[in-house]
Amino acid sequence: MNILSHQSISHRTTLNSSSCESDKNERLRSFIDLHLHPKHGSLYWLDREKQLEINIRDTVRTFEDLSLLGITEPGDLANRSSWDFLPQALWKVKQNCISGESGGTTGHPSIAIYTQKDFHSAFIDPFVKAANIVGFPQGMEWLWVGPSGPHIIGKVVRELAKAVGSPDPWSVDFDPRWVKKLVPESIALKRYLSHVVDQAIQILDRESPEVLFTTPPILNELSKRLSEEERSFFKGVHYGGLQITADEINQFKKLYPNAVHLSGYGNSLCGVALELEDTERNHVDYFPYGNRLTYDVVRINQENNQWKSVQPGETGRVLFYRIEESTFLPNVLERDEATLIAPNSTMKTNGWTLKGLRDPGPSEDQKTKLKTGIY
Repeated sequence: MNILSHQSISHRTTLNSSSCESDKNERLRSFIDLHLHPKHGSLYWLDREKQLEINIRDTVRTFEDLSLLGITEPGDLANRSSWDFLPQALWKVKQNCISGESGGTTGHPSIAIYTQKDFHSAFIDPFVKAANIVGFPQGMEWLWVGPSGPHIIGKVVRELAKAVGSPDPWSVDFDPRWVKKLVPESIALKRYLSHVVDQAIQILDRESPEVLFTTPPILNELSKRLSEEERSFFKGVHYGGLQITADEINQFKKLYPNAVHLSGYGNSLCGVALELEDTERNHVDYFPYGNRLTYDVVRINQENNQWKSVQPGETGRVLFYRIEESTFLPNVLERDEATLIAPNSTMKTNGWTLKGLRDPGPSEDQKTKLKTGIY
């Protein structure tokens, strides 16, 4: 492969999306060849290879071999330069890349880099596919209440609206990191929430958006300020930024009875997985789309930090693999727990072939440590 040719890289890595194991492993090898090229690979992975004292390109040839690389440490993602994860062969197109920070809920925020193509594959394409399946409204005005840059969700929302034929969203910005510093139930927090909701109400008094996209806590506060008639006007509600439960969605469905409700799960580092049904929920099920992001659910051996995958229907910690041109992130252990679920035949027919996550969220132990606030 001519590592200096962006065109040849794209050709090599755009492989058959069949679930066939050989195609899956061939795709993996092509990206390992890219990120571990001695001269033009990713600085992070070239350094990591020296630390591991193995030849990764020769040793890791299948998904099963990825365990040899160990857990990708969160500290690396927060402290290394983001460009260290982008292959040097692509540095000449840095100006076309998109960056985004995580919320920093578990510590220092991590920054992720995406090429334009990978950005759309990670965030836009899955939403559009899911929106078509559940009948999410298209061509309508949106109201987005949530953080803008550096959080990647603020960069995603404009492209989501555009992708479904809507104008640039009306928006209300907020600073989730400041909110996390405020004492829960304090006057300061209540004033900040009121400040955010006041701005949303001003937009609703002036404009007529029919789609709401925000976090569950903000939607809860906004709902208190809207009449039954005003809530009935909305045709779509999209949730993101924080965990939401089946009971919460069911309650919002009653408050917004004429809307299609669609929740997403993911983060700045890996992209998003979507719900594929809008019915009365007993659970909240998310599935990744395509072949760039794979979720696993594992049980961790605390003594040696090794893990074992669970079977569908079993619960454990969420682990993800992001394998694509702009970034190679295998074995990233999330804070969340979830139940592993398999796609049904209808989902497979629509191109959703990978296993998904049911009811992902922080463990009881993690809940006492996290400050999530409103994002």
